[in-house]
Amino acid sequence: MSIRNLSAKAKIRIRRSPPEVFAAFADAEKMSKFWFSRRDDGLVEGETLMWYLGAGPDAYSFEIQVKEIREAKRIVIDWQGLDGHYTQVAWEFEEEDDGDTVLTIEETGFSGDEESIVAQVVDSARGFNQVIVAAKALVEHGIELNVVADHA
Repeated sequence: MSIRNLSAKAKIRIRRSPPEVFAAFADAEKMSKFWFSRRDDGLVEGETLMWYLGAGPDAYSFEIQVKEIREAKRIVIDWQGLDGHYTQVAWEFEEEDDGDTVLTIEETGFSGDEESIVAQVVDSARGFNQVIVAAKALVEHGIELNVVADHA
């Protein structure tokens, strides 16, 4: 496997239905409770949106391009990194026999030298693991974890 094909992946079971878990990411108000702040009306395939690190008027913003939306099944976006390069993030919402959801988030398309790519993959996987735990806390228990603001 080439280092250029590395991906960052996180996976968790959330004890709610795929539509409920999907809504946590597709709906701006819900996602803003546990991850990045958003000021849009939801994810629409083909749109370019801004997501924010923080909620204030001077919050750092970055661009995302919505590539694919399949209701309660899949979300795919391209997002802009600090270096200006875009990577792709895909969410898969797999329904289990008991109605629970297995959520998988995977980021691909990292660039740079080998050391830089490995560092990006490790950092991204770590961040996505925090995000899926925060999503689980919100969707299952109504608890808002502040993983982005508290990321160290």
